[in-house]
Amino acid sequence: MNHKACERTPQRALLAGLLCFVMAAPPVAGAQWQATNLHPSWALHSFATSLTGGYQAGIAATSSGIVYPATWQGTAASATILFAQSALLHGVYGEDKVGSTQSKAALWKGAASTYVDLHPAGATDSSALAVYHDVQVGFADLQGGRVAALWQGSPASYQNLNPVGAAFSVLAAVDSSGQAGHFGLAPAGPQHAALWHGTADSAVDLHPTEAYASSAQAISNGRQGGWVQLTQSASYTRAAVWSGTAGSYQDITPATTFGAQIYGMAGDVFVGEALFHGYVPGQSHAVFWSSASPDACLDLHTLLSSDYTNSFAYAVDVDEFGTIRVVGYAYNNNYYLPDGTHYPRNEAMMWVLVPEPSSLVALAAGLAALAKFRWRR
Repeated sequence: MNHKACERTPQRALLAGLLCFVMAAPPVAGAQWQATNLHPSWALHSFATSLTGGYQAGIAATSSGIVYPATWQGTAASATILFAQSALLHGVYGEDKVGSTQSKAALWKGAASTYVDLHPAGATDSSALAVYHDVQVGFADLQGGRVAALWQGSPASYQNLNPVGAAFSVLAAVDSSGQAGHFGLAPAGPQHAALWHGTADSAVDLHPTEAYASSAQAISNGRQGGWVQLTQSASYTRAAVWSGTAGSYQDITPATTFGAQIYGMAGDVFVGEALFHGYVPGQSHAVFWSSASPDACLDLHTLLSSDYTNSFAYAVDVDEFGTIRVVGYAYNNNYYLPDGTHYPRNEAMMWVLVPEPSSLVALAAGLAALAKFRWRR
């Protein structure tokens, strides 16, 4: 799924219980997280931005300066260039992928990845940032500024979802419960986290009254995830979750950190970046945590070698077998080109947790008891 969407089911609730068990269990025998470097041998930089099941998507840049949209199937060797032109790939759902090429919102439709130009007439720039079934969301730059945009598979389907009175807006995530993003009331003013339901008039301001700025960057099952900046002078943000209203705001920044952001969520689990107490300022770490145990934050960066100084987690997927996959990237500060030149680079990463057999037995029993419910993707 793209960084953002998965529907609430009794099975998903059962998986949430499994996640609590896995996160609380000692990191010895049984289920353990593993990091996989997805960086293609032919690329200088790479980023994994989205995933759906065993399929990952993102971008890879070559030495010639071309940034290609790329897909993976779990290994660096499986990296495949999606489009033979420079383009960005931001989201994936099923077999559909979205992004932009030459500053124009793009959809690559179906297994054949048929290219569809979504760019609205009259816009100077546009991009699709997320996709869910037949809905794509992102932004378009018009004469009046940047506006939240929604499509349904064609440029003619474009809808301007900029709220009345807003100077700018962006949609960053989508699922069956709505669209999440942010808007601003003044061109240079702070942004407000927001939730939409398909029209400009439906926009709900999620911004906490006590905060300076906020943004919703993920959505799942009627909840929205992102960040809140408490004061204008604050140098870090707090991880935030909402349930459709400003009053539902929760600060779920892990206690072991002093700042965090949510980039992706699936049910009751979140991924993003965090600044840990005691670490070098400015060095973010990819993190995974659950609303059931918000302080039991898993620092995914610790699974990487000391060559990596920064890491970010952008998307998470939990499949029907309880396997958790997280994608993002890490900054390799100790890479050298073949000629010996020091060349720090970003490398696409995936972190995977496969439940131990005993957990799978319990999971299977629970799923069997809930067999009357249909699993929805």
